[in-house]
Amino acid sequence: MKGSGKGRVDGNVPGRRGTIGRWGPRALRCLIPACMCAFIFLGVRGIAPFSRWSLNSLFLALALLVLLFLRFEEREYGAREVAAVGALAAVGAAGRVFFAALPGVQPATFLAVLTGYALGAETGFLVGALIALLSNIFLGHGPWTPWQMLAWGLAGASGGLLGAFRRQGSLLAAAAVLVTAWGFLFGWLMNLWFWLSFVYPLNWTSYIATCATSFWFDLFHAAGNLVFVLALWRPMAEMLRRYGERFRFQYLGEGREWASSGGGRQAGEAM
Repeated sequence: MKGSGKGRVDGNVPGRRGTIGRWGPRALRCLIPACMCAFIFLGVRGIAPFSRWSLNSLFLALALLVLLFLRFEEREYGAREVAAVGALAAVGAAGRVFFAALPGVQPATFLAVLTGYALGAETGFLVGALIALLSNIFLGHGPWTPWQMLAWGLAGASGGLLGAFRRQGSLLAAAAVLVTAWGFLFGWLMNLWFWLSFVYPLNWTSYIATCATSFWFDLFHAAGNLVFVLALWRPMAEMLRRYGERFRFQYLGEGREWASSGGGRQAGEAM
């Protein structure tokens, strides 16, 4: 039995995807940024209908999400990794719905950043974006959903920065700072959508005023994130790190071994 049936494979495995299959995502990765730049240029010039920034902001958020998801689509995900993404997104969505009565307090940001640290920035982005998509099935979808997906996705991706901290004490402190900061950063990103869609005139004064109105909600969000980090970071980070080591392998070539990221090795062929 071949060892390729177990775990996720990092790198290119021969025969997985033909040349034609790669051109579609590559063309879209070039087309989408060009369209985004065109929308911004036409909007700044005030050319109708692109002068309506409520529509422009929605398109830009959706286009950026598609661009990032195209990057993830090219990766080879194993069944265990897909299961982890789905389970973590479901837990985060359920936690957000459960804490909906408390303004700004929910575990979505904490869980997204934690996933980015333990399973990688790309997986963290997927989990963060899916948390917003799933939880809004119960809390309500609208033009804010793509911005929430983008904000929580970026929070999850930023969790990958925590891999530079090796000592547990410094890691916990860095995680507390990052997750607490995202309590405000998430609010400022959502304020950007609100500002572009509903506020006039669009200038720094009106944006700062918009952020000031959400200060207490952002403060509760940041405080809730800090509590979740101090209470749950260490046990959950260790659990996810060990789980992640079980499905990360590197393809070394024909007739060689599959190298696990956890330091172990698995034979390429079973006797």
